[in-house]
Amino acid sequence: MKHRPIIPADGAAQVSADSRYSNTNPAALGPGPEGTVVPRANEYTVAAAMAAQLADPLRTMQRAIVAFVGSGKLTQLQAQPISDAIEMAHRTAQQAELLEQLAAGRVRHVHEQVALDKVVQHALDEWAHWLRQRGVELQRSIRPVAVVADPDLVNTLVDAALEWSAEPGRRLMVSLEMKNWPAHAVLRFKSNQTVTAGARRAAREYHPEKLCWHLVTELATAIGATLDRVESAEESLVMIEFPRTVRQLEGLTAMEMDFGDEAWTGAPSKALSGYRLLVITGDPRLSEDVKRICKGMGMVVDSVPSTQMAVRFSELEKPELIVIDEKYRDQQFNELREDLLRMQPNFPFVEIAYDANTLLVSGWMGESMTRVNRDELATQLPQALALEVAKAL
Repeated sequence: MKHRPIIPADGAAQVSADSRYSNTNPAALGPGPEGTVVPRANEYTVAAAMAAQLADPLRTMQRAIVAFVGSGKLTQLQAQPISDAIEMAHRTAQQAELLEQLAAGRVRHVHEQVALDKVVQHALDEWAHWLRQRGVELQRSIRPVAVVADPDLVNTLVDAALEWSAEPGRRLMVSLEMKNWPAHAVLRFKSNQTVTAGARRAAREYHPEKLCWHLVTELATAIGATLDRVESAEESLVMIEFPRTVRQLEGLTAMEMDFGDEAWTGAPSKALSGYRLLVITGDPRLSEDVKRICKGMGMVVDSVPSTQMAVRFSELEKPELIVIDEKYRDQQFNELREDLLRMQPNFPFVEIAYDANTLLVSGWMGESMTRVNRDELATQLPQALALEVAKAL
């Protein structure tokens, strides 16, 4: 998705940036006061090791607090601030461990329809007590929006973004809406205006990024979301855009694809970013053409030269889409297709044919397979894959 100017949710003047981050093109934005260097797996390993070593001491402290309250040495009111501090330390340790796993690529993703509005509302309700303690005045404008992503990663992303954005003694506006052209969900966290006396920001100086922000950047990248952050002395804005959204179409659930005006000749869609695709062909040139097209859509692509190897591959790790060269379609492939359709009706398949002017789109719950023409691969394959995934939702 192209980078767009950031527009505050309430229509106020655009945030004047003292520092800025974007995962669409971070290198082009300049370092800013806080720098833009993002650690990767090796740096996060140290943080994860520290988190693991803190786990036992934190559990010991929590058990001690429970014992003190039980014996009457501390009242529940006296123990609450200590328990809250221990809980915050425990949450930080969990973030460090997850960061290391994400950066090292050890987190498995599933693609499901997620009611993002319910996730955000639940997070705001869960964090309500913590926000009140910090003197944060919360405002919300949440519209019904569904996205296609890993539910656990989306929940963690919303929590981490909320934690980073909730500055003490300030007003926090959280909004979720659907934008068009192309259709996509936009989640904003905007912090501004002093609510309580003395809450105005001090002069900017260097300080390390919060761990929760590193988690936001890694999670956004993992689920294929666009992330932008703009800060100034008066306010800050975090905007997360989800390109893979869901809408209702003639009684069926279909994923919004940025097809443009020419549905079968548009540029490759980014809506399938993160999907795992398996190509079955012994033709190296065809394999490379499919990989080039699909990687341009942000997909993870594997290739095998035979249906026998495709069966073995699927047994180890089931792909989310399969593209097959019609020359290699045999009984073994038909059996593999039957098994996958039995487990997941409407599992996405696309067959590459060599007949002139071939273009066949299978129907919902149909027995036929969508076919595209080898000579028109660049224009037909991206939308054929998108439509197949839409049927599977």
